[in-house]
Amino acid sequence: MKNIGIAINPSKDKDSTILNMVVDKLREKFNLDNIHIFNCFDIDKQEISNIDLLVVLGGDGTLLGIARNLKEDFKGAILGINIGNLGFLSSVDISDIDKALTKLEEGSYRIVDRMLLSAHIMCDSKVEKFKALNDIVLARGTLSRMVKFKIYVDGNLYSTFKGDGLIIATPTGSTAYSFSAGGPFIYPDLELITITPICPHTKSMQTIVLKGDSIIEIYAENGEEKIFLTVDGQKAIEVNQKNSVKISKYEKKVKLLLFDDYDYFKVLRSKILNNSKECDGDEI
Repeated sequence: MKNIGIAINPSKDKDSTILNMVVDKLREKFNLDNIHIFNCFDIDKQEISNIDLLVVLGGDGTLLGIARNLKEDFKGAILGINIGNLGFLSSVDISDIDKALTKLEEGSYRIVDRMLLSAHIMCDSKVEKFKALNDIVLARGTLSRMVKFKIYVDGNLYSTFKGDGLIIATPTGSTAYSFSAGGPFIYPDLELITITPICPHTKSMQTIVLKGDSIIEIYAENGEEKIFLTVDGQKAIEVNQKNSVKISKYEKKVKLLLFDDYDYFKVLRSKILNNSKECDGDEI
């Protein structure tokens, strides 16, 4: 790793204490003179084509935003270091930074590919395009009535149902909103797409797991009320009910650096399945 960059979420490190500490440790460990520093909120405007490893300091939301907004010419890998809350997507927590850098120096890591989703929406005779690492959600607005969804898969009608919304998720996103809505966990290295309903009004609409190269087309109707498309829970767009939303696998993937002792099931247990501190035993 000759060229290392750091993308920092400044809202989680307002006085740059963590950033300066990581920079010092990287320089000492790898004898680097220059480490490129980027603000995570404008990574799409930065020149990063020469970066071999992008260290992301933040939480899950920071990493999701970076994965969506990286320029197409970025061919390096992302090392997520959690300085946020959950940190399910990160490779390591900031408390283990010394161990992580030693493993990086020793080459005790692997680079894995994670699929992205692509959404196309026709808006006023032009096509708007979006990428997502976790999920794309179509849902009703606040206090509006249920939405009628018509879903096609590879040109064939799959289902018509009424409900609050619909979640189209990657394997990476299967542990996020999709899981909360009753969807299954999908091992993150697989290339699959899940469609999970949100509060369906009929039990005939269940989660379905599709092959990764499926093309999903959705028509949503909600009378005169609003319908929104949300990307990774971070970017919301109002959808014109006369237009369809087409979702498919994005042509490129995100490369994540994981250490050789990374245990997906251990992380799943500790960060998701046993993560009950915020809900168990709270006083009312």
